[in-house]
Amino acid sequence: MTEIPEHLLKRAAQRRAAMTGGDAPADAPADAAPAAGAPAGDAPAAAAAPAKKAPSPLPTLDDEPAKVVPDIPVVAAAKSRKRIPYWATALLASLPLWAFMYYYSIAEPPAEATGALAEGEAVYLQCQACHGGASGAGGAAGAQLNNGHVLETFEDPLTMIHWIAYGSLGGGAHADGTYSPINRPQLTGQMPGWAVSPSPLSAEEIAAVTIYIREGLSGGVPADDPNFNSEVFDADPAAAAAIAQEVIDLGATGEPDVSGIAAAETE
Repeated sequence: MTEIPEHLLKRAAQRRAAMTGGDAPADAPADAAPAAGAPAGDAPAAAAAPAKKAPSPLPTLDDEPAKVVPDIPVVAAAKSRKRIPYWATALLASLPLWAFMYYYSIAEPPAEATGALAEGEAVYLQCQACHGGASGAGGAAGAQLNNGHVLETFEDPLTMIHWIAYGSLGGGAHADGTYSPINRPQLTGQMPGWAVSPSPLSAEEIAAVTIYIREGLSGGVPADDPNFNSEVFDADPAAAAAIAQEVIDLGATGEPDVSGIAAAETE
């Protein structure tokens, strides 16, 4: 058997003491050495190599966390400002509509057009188709009404009232079918009677449309008909309607005698 030299045993003891932090004995006991004849591979673990440190983690491709950049003062102020509630936004959006409704709720409604000319113009809408439209220039079925023609045909507005009330179809024409006064060439036409039609006009409506045609279309003035004109009607519409009713009450005669009515212009 081969004996391990003592100096090798001491060196091993010193190495072991250095690794464990202890003091190596001055003289290592002989029995601390491995038994004679033990293989070299069974030497104490003190001869083993020191432990290795864990490897550092490898770098990855993950994005680094973004750095927080503080907001500029304007943005910070906007973020910290108190938000308007949703219901308040809807309320503000409705304010223009509310103002519009409020204005028209307290504003006075436009004055309704009244008077002989306004009422007569509304009634004349039913006459336009035959008399050449709004101007009264005449048409295939109706006579000309503007530019003084009516004033020449009916010198007295009461005879015109009678013609509008009965016409040729309602018994208002002369026996020969004409309807104009003697001092003008005789005129003929298929004029309905508006006081006896399926949808008759009232006495006030006939009075108003008579005045409108004479003054609004034919160019007349109140002085042309001092007893029956727009001024008389506007002062007392009921009185003007009563005059027209007197004419209507004469009946369907082709040659009405209006001389007995106080408002007659001619004798």
